Amino acid sequence: MSRPSAMDLAQSAYAAYGEATDHQNYQGQPMPEWEALGERIQKAWIAAAGTIAMDILTSLANNPSPLTPDVGDVVLVPMDPTLNNGAAVAPAIVTRVWNPITINVRVLADSDAVVWRTSVVYRDNLDDVAVPAAVWTWPPRD
Repeated sequence: MSRPSAMDLAQSAYAAYGEATDHQNYQGQPMPEWEALGERIQKAWIAAAGTIAMDILTSLANNPSPLTPDVGDVVLVPMDPTLNNGAAVAPAIVTRVWNPITINVRVLADSDAVVWRTSVVYRDNLDDVAVPAAVWTWPPRD
C-alpha cells in the first residue's frame, strides 16, 4: 500500500466535506465535482490537506508512542489468520529501529510461516486494520 499524496488527501477531505454538508457548499449551493473546482480552489484544498498531514507527522514525531522501541522488544502486528493458527494478531521481535515510530520486525507466527515486516509504523491499536498492513502496536500493559 502506498502512502497517499497531498492530492489524494485533498480529494478525501473535499469528499468528506461534501458528506458532512449533504454536498452543499458554504452558500448552500450544490458542490461541484473535484475536477470542476478549478486549479486555484484545488490548490487551496491541497495546501490545507498538506498542512494537516504535516501537523500530524510532527505530532507523531514529537509524541511517537508511549515507549520508544528497541531491538529485541516484543510488539504486535496484524497477521493473516490462515498463517497464524486462526489468530489475527501475532507477536513480533523488533530487529531494527528506524525512528521512534518505524521499525523492522520478525513475526512469530503460530505456524511454520517465516514472516518479516519492514518499515512498519506505530498505531495506538490494531482495530480495523487490514492484513497485511504495515503497522505495529505495543502489547496491552496491565
